[in-house]
Amino acid sequence: MTQTEHPTMMQAEHRSGGLTLFLAFVGGALVGGAAAVLLAPRSGAETRRRIGGAVGDAKEFAARMPQAVRAATSAAQAAFAAALEESAGGNAAAPSQTGPRHHS
Repeated sequence: MTQTEHPTMMQAEHRSGGLTLFLAFVGGALVGGAAAVLLAPRSGAETRRRIGGAVGDAKEFAARMPQAVRAATSAAQAAFAAALEESAGGNAAAPSQTGPRHHS
């Protein structure tokens, strides 16, 4: 068994670290945006209107998200199946150009 065949614990931690970084970035953007709206020199009515508009936009975005995730998942599955089929067909039709692999 080689290190390239199975991800190590460090590789798994690296992937989750990327998600953590992304979530921290999104959280920071939300907090910064909220602070900017609340601290901007506008009347209370104008601030409430802007917050209401932002909430409406967020609800619309969230409503579209499940369909977008389903579409992206279907596309990824189809691409994976096509690549798998292509690699299986390619390996059966022609021998490897690089020759046999030797593992130490």
